Amino acid sequence: MIPIIKLTPATKAILVGALGNFLLSVMKIVAGIVGHSTALVADGVHSLSDLLTDTVVLFTYRISQIPADENHPYGHGKVENIGATLIGAVIIAVGLGLLYETWSVIQSGRQQVPTLIAAVVAGLTILIKEGLYQYTRMMGEKESSPSVSAKAWDHRADAALSAATLVGIVGAMLGYPILDPIAAAVVALGILHVGYRIVRGGIQDLMDAGMSESKALEIAQLIKSIPGVIRSHDLRSRKVGGEFLLDVHIQVDKEASVTEGHQIAEAVRRRLIREEDQIQDIMVHVDTEDDTYFEPIYWASRSDVIRLADPVIAATPGVAARTRIRTHFHHGKIVLEVFVRLQESLNSQQERDTVRTLKERIAALEHINDVRVYLDMN
Repeated sequence: MIPIIKLTPATKAILVGALGNFLLSVMKIVAGIVGHSTALVADGVHSLSDLLTDTVVLFTYRISQIPADENHPYGHGKVENIGATLIGAVIIAVGLGLLYETWSVIQSGRQQVPTLIAAVVAGLTILIKEGLYQYTRMMGEKESSPSVSAKAWDHRADAALSAATLVGIVGAMLGYPILDPIAAAVVALGILHVGYRIVRGGIQDLMDAGMSESKALEIAQLIKSIPGVIRSHDLRSRKVGGEFLLDVHIQVDKEASVTEGHQIAEAVRRRLIREEDQIQDIMVHVDTEDDTYFEPIYWASRSDVIRLADPVIAATPGVAARTRIRTHFHHGKIVLEVFVRLQESLNSQQERDTVRTLKERIAALEHINDVRVYLDMN
């Protein structure tokens, strides 16, 4: 279910833009007809198309705020990237339409001389649209919303369109009526360029384009500064809405326990989310070696090693019981740590001999490269 619309900063910016586009479209079309300006009428039609994009932005923004669920474990942020792409496509379509219309006017040779009212409305539109651009851009950056930011650029394109329209109107009033449709054509090309940029960015986000190389390097340096991290590698990112999801491998000390490695990974995750506003979440993989350039092969698992070692431990004279066992996999080698209790009747020399014998027997087993034996005094 789409949540009820709340007046967040981004939502407010979208609604203000929609109201502005409605009022401006009516004003420009009426003034264009009364003031005999083809460019101003086309500008008004473009403002009407903006109402459609406002609806798309508002709809996709609200969907993106729906919390993650079973079918969308990463949330619904991608719909904003879809919305931004659709907005760009609409802008391109409007640009092509305006280009066609202005070309038709130029070909027909039926240029009219605009009146003062057309120039006044065009100038007023520039001021209003530039104000909407600044306001919407600020809200888009505050909310990290790509669709709202795309809408801000749409306002800027409108301001540029109105500026060119004003130039054409004034030029036509000064005795060059051809400038009115020419100005509209020039701005139509600018609108196509803006639409292309928005569509390209939206498609890149939909195809999981990662963050910039400089930003990735900055994050890698931040990760390396966290206590317990030796180095990091395989940093990957993808954009969901206005935020990034990251995956990274960190290398910790090979003697670190599982819980210690987890604690370091959690420290990395929390710090990145806290210090980088655009990071939604990060999956941290803990390594004890840098496996960037090679694929370590271990021919035995922990259960295989225990299955091989336990009979040897039990058959070693002087050993009362094996209490714990740890396996370490590092640089293609398997290291075994064995904790045992010895029989109470042994003297000091016999204890040393038992430990040495046990170590030699386990080290002789297949797949085991090194052994450490510890006495469990408990």
